Order: sequence, then structure tokens, then C-alpha cells
Amino acid sequence: MKLISLKFASTALLIVIGSLCAGGQVLRGNVTDGTTKKPAAADDVILLKLDKGMTEEARTKSNARGEFSFQMQDSQVMHAVRVVHEKISYYQPVMPGSASVTVTVYESEPTVQGVHRTDQSVVFQAKGGTLQVYELFDVRNDSQPPKTQPTFSFYLPDGATLQSGEALREQGMPLKSAPVPQEEKGKYLFMYPLNPGLTHFEVVYTLPYTGAFKYQPRFAGALDKFYVVTPKSMGFTTDNPSQYQTAAAWPVDAGVKDIDVHVAANTGQGAQLAFNVTGEGVLQQDQAPQQSASGGQAGQAAPGRQAENEGPGGGMGIPNERPNPLSSGQWGFLGVLTLFLAGGGAFVYMVSGNPGASPAAASSHKHPASLLDALKEEMFQLEADRLQGKINPQEYTGAKAVLDKTLQRAMKKK
Repeated sequence: MKLISLKFASTALLIVIGSLCAGGQVLRGNVTDGTTKKPAAADDVILLKLDKGMTEEARTKSNARGEFSFQMQDSQVMHAVRVVHEKISYYQPVMPGSASVTVTVYESEPTVQGVHRTDQSVVFQAKGGTLQVYELFDVRNDSQPPKTQPTFSFYLPDGATLQSGEALREQGMPLKSAPVPQEEKGKYLFMYPLNPGLTHFEVVYTLPYTGAFKYQPRFAGALDKFYVVTPKSMGFTTDNPSQYQTAAAWPVDAGVKDIDVHVAANTGQGAQLAFNVTGEGVLQQDQAPQQSASGGQAGQAAPGRQAENEGPGGGMGIPNERPNPLSSGQWGFLGVLTLFLAGGGAFVYMVSGNPGASPAAASSHKHPASLLDALKEEMFQLEADRLQGKINPQEYTGAKAVLDKTLQRAMKKK
């Protein structure tokens, strides 16, 4: 009788151990310092579980070899690893079933040599006494050795009411990032690190308008090219015509039509680049409005889209709505999507073989791994925004459903 009990207990123990092993999995990883090319030791490493929310599951520190490991409670759900290096957080999504992960961090400096602004665009549209402005910045970090600059600064004109901001890293997804006003009048700061490579920023703001406005550019750093974009129905004049050249198209996004483009290459501090805009007009675009997964239009009417119950030519966008045509050419395929449907829409757009895809889209189509990384980043950001109350439950549910389905499709493609 005792022997049978012992056999039963042993069998039960094996079953329990087996179920525990099946339910969990060891995730091993390493942290590499991209500046020194050496292991990053003693960094805080946090395992985040992304399942019906974002919760901290475990934390540890990288050892002298930059290694770390976690026993995941459920390896079949989405996770992310957060590494804090020199007070800057670096995130790496972890796909369900993954057993290893690598995170690259960089040394940081307040101002990094090799960071320069390749172009800046200020895009206007006006209607009904409101002047709406979309300002776009492309910043490249070519630092050698590679380092991270923690923030990005810029100036807005007097009287500007900031509506929203976004940041987008190369081969990433657009993330809402609210610029922080500084003590210096008109100066703002994006608390978003400039990692090696290209980073794109966009801000949307409004200005008081009575049919004419004098714009005085002010730059926070050296700039290669400065673009002014207006609908053809609006006027553009400057006190120094020799400073501006007329361009046939706006290279940042060739899909925007019926516009006038003026470009200045010798920017200096912007004092000699003052100009005036007059009249009214809204932006037009070639593309039709994007459709959400449910069949409805994704988002509110934005510049270039025809708003409901409005005649041809479209209407002014909601000030905090990211406009369809205002993405960089390198990010164009992302710009036509609303923030929380970007992951799903971008993947469907790219795998459909659209001949009009931008170079960035074509490149990603050739490399499915980058698509998966982008989708994972978007899913992580969605959970973070939900916890911070940036989206309501209905928006979260709809976006999560689209991302889940797209992720499954991406896995099959891979």
C-alpha cells in the first residue's frame, strides 16, 4: 500500500513538473553597447508581459558579459524587454515562443557630434479664420562611434497653439510624443532619443489668422534644406526672394498635389528667411482615404481628405489628427494610416505589391523580419498608450484586433 502511494506521488510530481515546464520557458538575452562594441554590464533589465495590458513580470540586471535570463510564466504571449542604460530606455519586443533576445544600447551625450537636420518642412493650410501648420523634421545621427542624443529641440512661432506631436524611428512605427515647452520662449523639446540612423518628427499647431500671417523661421540647429509648402490658392511672398527657389514638387511627399513649394538651402539662423502667407486653401492628395479593418474610414477628415457632408476639395483636419500627405518620403506608406492601425495597414499595404510603395516600403517587403519588428513595436506601444489612458477602450479593442490578425499573417509569411 505504501509502495503504491509512493509511486502515485512520484507520478503526480512528474506531471506537475512537466506542466510547469510546458507553461514556461527560459528567455535568454544579452545587452550590447553599440558605442564600445562591448557587453553592457549592470544595466536594469525588465521583462514586460503584453497580454490584456502591460505588466512587469520580472526584473534583473545584466551580468559582466551583458547576459540576462528570465523564466517566463507564459512563453506563448507577447513580451517586451526594457533595458535602462544611462537613464535612457531601449525596448526590444519578444515574439511568442522566442527563447532569445538581443538589445543594443548606446552611450549618450546631451549633444552628439554627427547629429544633423537633413530637412525641415513647414506646411500650411487655412480655412475659416484658422491657420493650421504641419512642421516636419528629418534628423540623421551619423555619430562615430555611434551614440544616442536623449532629446530633440525646435522652435514654434509666437502665438502657436501646439496640438500634437509624433516621432518615428527608421523602420519603426509612428509614436505619439508630446513636445515639452521650455523656459525659453517658443522652444520645445521632444523627449525622444535620437539613436544612430534617421529619426522623423512631426508637430501640428494652429496660429491666429485673419487672412495673412508673417512667419519668422527660427532653427535650433544647422539645417540642410528648408521647405515651405502651401496650397496653390494661398499666396507666398518674402522680403528676400533670392533666398528661396521654386521647386516643381515637394520631395518629402510627392503625393501631395496642387501645391507651391519654395526651398531655401542657405538657412543660417532663419532671420533672412521670413515670409508671408495669405489667403485660404486646403491640401489635396492623390490617394483615396484609407479604410479601417471594419470598412469605415480610418480617422477623422484630414487635409486632402474629403470630409463627410463637404464638397470637393476636402476640409481642414482635426488639429490633433495626423494628416495623410505629410509623411516623409521615407515614411510615406505609414503616413496614410491612423496611429493605432498603422501596424496592420502598413503590412497589408506592403505585401499587396502596391507599385506606388515608397523605397522604405519596398525595402521592408524584401525583409519580413523588419515588418515583424515593426508590428511588435506597435503592439507594445498600443499597450503602453492604453495604460497611460491615451486611448479609450473602444479604440484599443479595434486596434488590438487588427494588430493580432496582421501579426498572425506576418508570421505565416515568414
